Amino acid sequence: MSIKQLVINPGSTSTKLAVFEDDRQVLEKSISHPAEELKQFPDLYDQVPYRLEAIRGFLRDNGLKPSDFDVIMCRGGMVWGIGMGGFRVNEALAETLRNEEYTSPHASNLGGIMGHILAEEGGIDAYIYDAVTAASLPKFAAITGFPEIVRRSSCHVLNMHAMAEQYAADHGLDYASQRLLIVHMGGGISYCAMDHGQIIDSIGDDDGPFSPERAGFTQILPIVKMCYSGEYTYAEMKQKIRGNGGFKAYFGTSSMRDIEKMVEDGDPKATLLYDAEAYQIAKGICELSVAFKGDVDAIILTGGLAYSERLTSKISEYVKFIAPIYIYPGENEMLALARGGVRIMNGTERAKEFDLQDIIEANKPIV
Repeated sequence: MSIKQLVINPGSTSTKLAVFEDDRQVLEKSISHPAEELKQFPDLYDQVPYRLEAIRGFLRDNGLKPSDFDVIMCRGGMVWGIGMGGFRVNEALAETLRNEEYTSPHASNLGGIMGHILAEEGGIDAYIYDAVTAASLPKFAAITGFPEIVRRSSCHVLNMHAMAEQYAADHGLDYASQRLLIVHMGGGISYCAMDHGQIIDSIGDDDGPFSPERAGFTQILPIVKMCYSGEYTYAEMKQKIRGNGGFKAYFGTSSMRDIEKMVEDGDPKATLLYDAEAYQIAKGICELSVAFKGDVDAIILTGGLAYSERLTSKISEYVKFIAPIYIYPGENEMLALARGGVRIMNGTERAKEFDLQDIIEANKPIV
């Protein structure tokens, strides 16, 4: 008997849904949530009933109900200190996904919350899988120069894990034996050092290179000066960092196809910024190679920008001395969630039971 799965992946302005039988997709829909409709909800979590009704509408339209599924797989939320893989959404996890003491407000948090409600209706289990914040950083990797601030891991774990598994399968290797540097290149760019299946360090999409719509990391004092200039509100500064930064700040577009066309047409500004992008991405790879003391089995470039041979070639020129480079363009979050569900349901991967005390311990001051 095949494993029938409902897969839920909430984004800031959409909820992606799919039905899988094992890892074969049989239905899909991306439900858009117009900005004017979302404005009626002052808090992210106020959107839950609204989005749930959209999910139920999808199920009704296809003659389905929650009890028709064996499992519900949800995009993992931003719970600081959680591990990789699957976690059953119990009451404690559903509540923690709403608790900003241990999370950051992020649309992915809604996945587990909605999945839990639907799973209870159907008498089945829901799981989150490969949360954005999933990692096992050693304590020294979490230290910053601010005693009040602990460095936390944040990267595109779901796609990184899936591409690590794919790379290992393609080369007849045991995924859990590899030391990999993985770069996910999309609207934001993030990295991880994955050691024998565990993320031991990362660079998030706010603390690495600039990207199509992220400003990336730079010297702190000029940013502090901007914050106190009186020219920008807190919300506007957040937008300059995430959403209106990077290429969008320079060109008014975050489309890398448009930027590459400018480069091909000989635009000197576009060429300079494009070369800077490749250089900064490469610098991040070199920085994270320290986590392995340079002993890296492979470098994996993935995400939407990995479709660009021009960009991946430029990056490769800088970092090919570290390890062989493999390109896995795009991302398939829905399939990655479904494959996680298959592993959990057939017993090849053991899902964890969420315990808030583990998160409390993980978030205690280091020194």
